[in-house]
Amino acid sequence: MIVSHRRGYREFVEDDLDFLYVVVPTDDGTNTELLTARQMSDRQFREWIVAKGKLHNVQILPTFGRLGVDTRLALVNRLIRNGVHIHLAPRAADA
Repeated sequence: MIVSHRRGYREFVEDDLDFLYVVVPTDDGTNTELLTARQMSDRQFREWIVAKGKLHNVQILPTFGRLGVDTRLALVNRLIRNGVHIHLAPRAADA
């Protein structure tokens, strides 16, 4: 589990995006799917990160257009720095 930086836990690194799973609406809006932060479309990630921030009173304003890995990582780490708990799926070595 990765929690607030202020409590001594680390921020995410790029590989962590492959273990951050979220259930999001499909791009056509007809169903939901379980995706990692890296697998989400730009629209799915944008909607999730804004909603997660709003839930925890952290303003997140992602750019329009392409959200690359570096941008996604920076947005997730902004939540962590503001005390938002984000859980990761266990890695094979962690199990």
